[in-house]
Amino acid sequence: MNKTAKILLTAAASFAAGNLSAADFGKDIQNIGSLLKGEKFGSAEIAAPLPPPAGAAAPAGSDRWWSVSFFGSAHKAVMKGALSFMNGKELSDIARAQDMLLTGTNDESAHLPDAKINNGGKPEELWEGKAPYTLGGVLWNYEHFKFPEAYAKMGTICHLTQDQATPTHAANIRHSTNDGFEGYAADGNKVKITASRDEGQMKPYEYYQDLQDETRKHLSSWVNPRTGKPYWVPAKNSPPPGQDATFGPWGSYGPDGDSYTHTDQTNSDGGNNNTQVTDSPEIRVRQLSMAGAATVGVLKSASKRLPPLVSGLTVTPAGRKAAVKFTVLDNRSRYAVYSITIYQDGKERGAPQAGKVDLADPASPELMLKGEVNTTLDLSDLAPGGFTLQVRVTDTDGNTIPEEVNADDIPANDTRAALTMN
Repeated sequence: MNKTAKILLTAAASFAAGNLSAADFGKDIQNIGSLLKGEKFGSAEIAAPLPPPAGAAAPAGSDRWWSVSFFGSAHKAVMKGALSFMNGKELSDIARAQDMLLTGTNDESAHLPDAKINNGGKPEELWEGKAPYTLGGVLWNYEHFKFPEAYAKMGTICHLTQDQATPTHAANIRHSTNDGFEGYAADGNKVKITASRDEGQMKPYEYYQDLQDETRKHLSSWVNPRTGKPYWVPAKNSPPPGQDATFGPWGSYGPDGDSYTHTDQTNSDGGNNNTQVTDSPEIRVRQLSMAGAATVGVLKSASKRLPPLVSGLTVTPAGRKAAVKFTVLDNRSRYAVYSITIYQDGKERGAPQAGKVDLADPASPELMLKGEVNTTLDLSDLAPGGFTLQVRVTDTDGNTIPEEVNADDIPANDTRAALTMN
């Protein structure tokens, strides 16, 4: 049976069981068609899987932890749980960007560019945004003032991280859309977060490996209570902790096969209701919680590490003075400090001028706090000639503007400007 038929049969079974209305069923069938074509639907972009590398076996079906709408997205449930847990006043940008984050967390495209890594991905590349397949990731989009795109990609890093709470992903097991762990929904995808993984000390992309290691540590103890055999088995030569197992050899289901759920064919009137049940619901409850805690860590870390930016720097000389104007943007700082330094032939000329700028809340739908700097430099000590003016801004998290903004493809975010004194 091909992949399309399997997904359609699953949808039809859900409709027959009364879980979907006719209108919802029709909508979801359209969504499935878009998914299989790699098109956009809803607010998420789902990429069709690439063919496997030459000589490699294709994964058996999709790697989704139920991102398709009629299953109820565990990824969105985890993100919503994380957002509810967090302090919106401390992380104001996360609160403002929650719609973008929810879009990104339902995005499967980060499993590209290699179909062999469908169980994982490269969250560091997604953070940097330099690889073409990342579509700018977080930092490149952010530094180019594409803030909604940056936060959506932050959500996609969360998606990759959340997947590592799934045993089939962390153990690199080929699985399909009928995987028992991912498909079980009797718990309603309830995410109970008691504490965040940490306070964002790790880099945003490091929670991926941290959660994968945590999941792999428990695989041997997660056994079918009816047989005493493990549900999921990593490859014997899988990489050690700290190395991404999704790039290693394939793991497998345990001796009982995919036995996390089984069919309960009895009910009170003796009929056959084919209800899927599990003997180990606590595993999925725990892993949903772990995914939520790691998502909180990703969001805290990312929010604290996004740098301030400068927009529209201009320098206008007037006699022995120069008017300097620019806008400071930051994701969550209420103020920033800046310095303006004059260079000639790579050497500082005179003492830098320092100042502080207050940043105001953005008006919806904007995401960045913003403040204007309009100051005058005294250039009376400079001899005539050509100079370079450099602006440096530091936010309350200690982040400064990355030097790479002066070498990218847009001048609007530059922190340097030429100055000629006659």
